[in-house]
Amino acid sequence: MKSYFLFYACILLAFVSCNKLSEEEQKFDAIMEEVISVHDEVMPKMGEISSLIKELEPKTDTTTAATPYIQAQQDLKDAYDFMMTWMSDFSEKFPHDEETDAKEISSQIELLKEEKIEVNKLKDQINSSIRNAKRLLNKS
Repeated sequence: MKSYFLFYACILLAFVSCNKLSEEEQKFDAIMEEVISVHDEVMPKMGEISSLIKELEPKTDTTTAATPYIQAQQDLKDAYDFMMTWMSDFSEKFPHDEETDAKEISSQIELLKEEKIEVNKLKDQINSSIRNAKRLLNKS
């Protein structure tokens, strides 16, 4: 009876060990979750950026009074382009359908840390360009 228990305990331990994520894999998953969370926070603002670009258009004539509106519109366009470029680059670096090889996980973590910095810059650029455009348009 004791030997059966020991046998099943060993099988259970082997099963749990195989299914348990390594510390590095857990770290990778945690950073990935943070990056995706920031993306998911700002992605819905792309529609607002497009609307603000259109709202600024009538104010972008050739006079010097139009300069802040032209700059605000350009900042919005730059933020929008930054998002599109970042998403494209990110999906190339971290394809959705590919699993990370355990041997490459360390280098992938470092790459993902860089992406975390980049996506936070993206977030700041999006939020500041929207804030500035709304201020110019007297919107809160």
